Amino acid sequence: MRKFMQTIFVFRTVVAVLILFAFWAAAGTGLCSEIKTVAVFPFEMNSSQDLGFLQNGLFSMLSSRLSDAGKVNVLDRETVDKALADAKASGLVKGSFNESSARDLGAQMGVDYILFGSLTHYGESLSLDASMVDVTGQKKTLAFFEQSNAMGDVIPLVNSFAGDINMKVFNRNIDNKLYARPQEETPTLGGLQYAGGAGLYGGGMMAMQASQGFTTHLKTDDVIRAMATGDLNKDGRLQVVTATDSALQIHHLEGSLFTEETHLDYASYLRIIGLDVADINGNGYPEIFVTAMTINRETLSSFVVEYNGSSYVTLQDGLPYYFRVIDSADGNPVLYAQEKGRGPYAGTIYIMSPANDTYREEKAIRMPRGTSVLALARGPVRKDSGDEFLSINQHHRLVLISDTGSDEWESTEQYGKTNNYWFTGAQGGDITFREREYFNPRIKFHPVGEDQKEKVFVITNNEVGGGALGRIKRFKEGRVDVMSWNGIALAPVFQTVPLQGWVSDFDIADIDNDGIEELVISVVTRSKIAILAKDQTSNIISYKLK
Repeated sequence: MRKFMQTIFVFRTVVAVLILFAFWAAAGTGLCSEIKTVAVFPFEMNSSQDLGFLQNGLFSMLSSRLSDAGKVNVLDRETVDKALADAKASGLVKGSFNESSARDLGAQMGVDYILFGSLTHYGESLSLDASMVDVTGQKKTLAFFEQSNAMGDVIPLVNSFAGDINMKVFNRNIDNKLYARPQEETPTLGGLQYAGGAGLYGGGMMAMQASQGFTTHLKTDDVIRAMATGDLNKDGRLQVVTATDSALQIHHLEGSLFTEETHLDYASYLRIIGLDVADINGNGYPEIFVTAMTINRETLSSFVVEYNGSSYVTLQDGLPYYFRVIDSADGNPVLYAQEKGRGPYAGTIYIMSPANDTYREEKAIRMPRGTSVLALARGPVRKDSGDEFLSINQHHRLVLISDTGSDEWESTEQYGKTNNYWFTGAQGGDITFREREYFNPRIKFHPVGEDQKEKVFVITNNEVGGGALGRIKRFKEGRVDVMSWNGIALAPVFQTVPLQGWVSDFDIADIDNDGIEELVISVVTRSKIAILAKDQTSNIISYKLK
């Protein structure tokens, strides 16, 4: 009996030891391991552009992909930035971050892993170089290096690297599809096409529709250079103002077609390139601000027109400004003006205020070089409540500008472009060989879509031969893109079908007074006889935005 009891005791002891050993083994393999802590340090940006927005985006993407509640904790950006600043101040980290300094700093911070790297951007090329360092040195540093010829590959590269870390460091297998933004239904916006969503650096493929979705309101055998809308004579309905080279046409809608109610001719030496409508002087009648050059395309001669209760009169003329009315943060229209300067993208831009029967420069605003007021708008880009500027610069790139006037982001793709131009270089020379500075069209913020958030409306005109025809622009097609910030860049969400010719201007208004706003577009088409023939005809079309 005693021998039997001893056997039972030994058996129980062995079982207890085995259970305890199994527990220790489980702890050693991570099954019952403690929470691991990761510090993601700001990636070094090697680029001629300011990629601070992308640096922030990389931190956010990597943090979200590596965090695992109860298992992996990623430190917040503020904690990481403070630790790095203190390390540099104390001399612990000198120069560029490397594996050795990562371990030293990680030990001081008390974290398990340090993630750091760099992103190099040149032209359209991109390379991502990153390292995941085990602070204890027990595990080999996980290195990652990939190159791509498309900026749109940033997210796939980050997904791939995060997947490697999760699998090789934390023994997690996360499908990259889980990182994608859920989208249960394809968004709609009236007759516009869905552009595939606000991806990283582009909207993806267009979802082609059988119906073009627009209504044609006007066809004219002339070139419409600019367009604007407003209730000019306070009759309760909107007028659409169009501008040809040296004349204004004021229309209203009758059924589905525009009827011209007033035609205003001006000096034949004028060349109109911009229109805006707003009641800036506060007398109840909106002014028409007309940006015009002289025929030599070297001098500005803009003017202001207003309805006085019986007819349209010129309030001022011969003004040396480019004009653009831009909505403020509270939705009220503000008149901006840019002086001639050395060219269309060089003059100082002012906020203007009414003064008796004229307008005066109230305040100069800071803008980056290469900004034209004709392609400038103000509104929220990166945050719903933000108040930033957006422009199309002289190289036809979208530029995000802070409220202090600094560049924050620049697109890699070209937008805008028109056939309106300014002569540069020596005056009086043979215009056949004079260089041309082409103007970009307006851009506009407007709330649309199911979320009714402010989005950016941008004209995109595509040149024949991709612009290889030299100094004279000819366009094969144009469209309007509706764009939204995706956390990294502006990308198309909706767009019109490609329209033959080029889009000269647009506005957003309820032109038929049915409670639904329309995107109203002026499209210029060329003669069908020859691809290099002059532009000859124009159409006004509209899309329902609901």
